[in-house]
Amino acid sequence: MKAIDVCPDANPSDLWCLLVCRPYCHQYTHPAEHSRLDFTQSWKRTGGWALERILERHYGPALAKHGINLIIADGERKVRLLESLNVGHRLEADKMDVLLTVGKGAREQLIGVVHVKASFAERRTDDVPMSKALVDAGYISPLWTMDCKSTPSGRPINRGELGVTYDGQGVDRRSAKRKDIEDDGFFSACFSYNKNTKPTPLSYKAKAHVTVCDFTDPQDDFVKFLVAERKRVKAKLKI
Repeated sequence: MKAIDVCPDANPSDLWCLLVCRPYCHQYTHPAEHSRLDFTQSWKRTGGWALERILERHYGPALAKHGINLIIADGERKVRLLESLNVGHRLEADKMDVLLTVGKGAREQLIGVVHVKASFAERRTDDVPMSKALVDAGYISPLWTMDCKSTPSGRPINRGELGVTYDGQGVDRRSAKRKDIEDDGFFSACFSYNKNTKPTPLSYKAKAHVTVCDFTDPQDDFVKFLVAERKRVKAKLKI
């Protein structure tokens, strides 16, 4: 968040995967007694945890104004909220990244889950069964990603993994990752913070859309989507 504040015009995904990640993984930025550790492996867990914190810190206050809680819950709270769902599918609490709830205390109810991934290489397929169950039952289940993907180069291009879009003309060359969202609707939406990601064309009748955001304004398309979905869930599930 500091890097975004200093470089507001930069690609957020570039700052994350080409800047923040590099010094963390370099052994000389850590105390000498930890020099034998594999920081690249450590980053996979620490980076995921940190990205969830960024999501919570940036959007939490904005969503709270609309009566939506965006939280990283502990195990006991997750289990309690999970028990209130009726999705016809066994869901595991430890697979729930960031929760969307309404209400407080004993009246708190789960309305959705945000699946947080720095890149599509982080086994998004592990989230698909839960997400599909949530979507089919009427809950909110967006994928929130930095869409990081670059190849080694003197001037690397962080192109992402969602690939080309489909405009309904010619051959459909979209990636399977994009079809999972647009055609199959495994997630209720996808929000990418890589400026090189191609958003879903408005002309394409997709089940779910890929939208590109940044961190310039917390009242952005991500918040607008969740507010609209909150109204839908309230009407359908009486929450």
